[in-house]
Amino acid sequence: MTGTRLGILTGAAGHIGRATVDKFAANGWSLVITDVSDAVEEVARNAAREHGTTVIGVQADIAREDDAVRVAAVAANSGQPMTFLGLIAGINHEAAPVDQIDMDIWDRVFSINLRANVLMMKHCVTLLRQSGGGAIATTSSWWGRAAHPYFSAYCASKAGVIALTQSAAGELAPEIRVNSVAPGNVGTPMHFDALEVEARERNISLKEMQEIEWAKIPLGRPAEPTEIAAAFHFLASPESSYLTGAVLDVNGGCGFY
Repeated sequence: MTGTRLGILTGAAGHIGRATVDKFAANGWSLVITDVSDAVEEVARNAAREHGTTVIGVQADIAREDDAVRVAAVAANSGQPMTFLGLIAGINHEAAPVDQIDMDIWDRVFSINLRANVLMMKHCVTLLRQSGGGAIATTSSWWGRAAHPYFSAYCASKAGVIALTQSAAGELAPEIRVNSVAPGNVGTPMHFDALEVEARERNISLKEMQEIEWAKIPLGRPAEPTEIAAAFHFLASPESSYLTGAVLDVNGGCGFY
């Protein structure tokens, strides 16, 4: 494989995932990238062609243990030491009050947002240790710190990611650093879909809902996916060498006033 550093990135076919693949590949990383969508293979080809590094796409459902094992095996068989695990995969759900939520949806959200992270840690920690250490970065959320009405499964799962991050950081130090990126609103279709369904719940227009949500952000706008990708790259780099168990808020200032 080309490149001097190998990382695994999950959720690589999503908007934040694609931006993160591009950020790492542009900085010389070799990558194993995975997503439940077969689009991950195209993402890998495009990144490899544009940046001249090795990017292997693996279609997988990492909430299934056999698929998590398979992704880790691709990294293990690459012949390169793995030094970073970026856990980006995640989903939201349609707005629903807690007394009406479909428990199949609840279980699916927890499976993808939390269980998949545990499985990838379980099967990649050995690879990081064999490389002499490295870093793991999860994706939590501002909504995991301050829960939001109508999105209880998403918020609770992201709060769980924060707790998982802190538990793993304590267990794996000092060889492996474990931190989390906690985005606020990001200008992706998932964000705009969430605004739309909540607007319907509140019986207001999408524009009104957007104004309500963006008024809570001191910087006045949602993040670009590239801004979240930069946070992951920082947590993978030596520049974050004294951070572990941290939750890096990339939310435009939410909660600070």
